[in-house]
Amino acid sequence: MRAGCGSSSRRERLFFALWPGEDVRARLAARAGESAGRPVAADGYHMTLAFAGAVEADDRRVLEAGAAGVSGEAFVCVLDEMAWLGAGDIAALAPSRPPPALLALAEHLQRLVAAATGRVPTHRYRPHVTLARLTAADPRWAAPPSEPVRWAVADYVLCRSRREQPGVYDVLARWPLS
Repeated sequence: MRAGCGSSSRRERLFFALWPGEDVRARLAARAGESAGRPVAADGYHMTLAFAGAVEADDRRVLEAGAAGVSGEAFVCVLDEMAWLGAGDIAALAPSRPPPALLALAEHLQRLVAAATGRVPTHRYRPHVTLARLTAADPRWAAPPSEPVRWAVADYVLCRSRREQPGVYDVLARWPLS
């Protein structure tokens, strides 16, 4: 069943992401603390790879089975660039040079999502980790971070957004990278 069909009561909002360990979360939180904005909760930090949206249980099973067949290489992602997203009200940390393995993984997972749900990305993929929501541009975020955040990525996850708690996510499954 496609994501646009059926009862909404059984749907889950799902996405594939990179999920940092505690050491990377701590470094990201330190950078978020430099902002005048409202930091997002550190336990929700992630880098979205592919957004599936609201899907039925059958589509979730297709996504999980397909993800098990996606192969990718482990890589190091260096988050060294400030990014303003949305209407400039989201402050994020991004890689100035995304690793080819990151881009390839995101592309594979976006194709998987499109095949399983019919959802095709409408924007160019820009890897980032959202750190804060801002009410106005903060000039301190115009400069590169004083110390880039190096993230050794060894796996990726399927996450569910909690409808009743925006910004809170559950990791449903995890797949290793070689």
